[in-house]
Amino acid sequence: MKRILLIAALSALSLNSYAADVCDSASQEFAAAVEVYQEEGGTAFMKRVLKNGPLENDTRSLDQAQVLGQIEQFFGALEGASILSTKALGAKSCYIIGILEYENGPAFAVANYYSGSKGVGATSMFFKTEPEQILPSEFLVQ
Repeated sequence: MKRILLIAALSALSLNSYAADVCDSASQEFAAAVEVYQEEGGTAFMKRVLKNGPLENDTRSLDQAQVLGQIEQFFGALEGASILSTKALGAKSCYIIGILEYENGPAFAVANYYSGSKGVGATSMFFKTEPEQILPSEFLVQ
């Protein structure tokens, strides 16, 4: 019985470690995409976000760059970005909430990254300018 419990505990630790690795990799991918955004613009950002994922080169997914263009029209140029939260969803998926900091205001990004056969890539991403539409209530009210 002790042996079974030890094996189960080690397996859980291994899965938690692997899930943390997925979020570390996803965070690095998001940061790399932000660098590309600052250098090459919104379309290049979306291509980088989707790289290695199942939606890589999907034209409908790349259309999210149009949303970024609309945000830039009102908020100005992107100045930086931060990751507000990461949450492992299983052993291979990481949910990220990020903030894109523009010259005149923020936009919030939500992405799900997945570790697949080609590496870590986003399976979805969307943007909003209203924090209450993205952020959990504990971020907004305490």
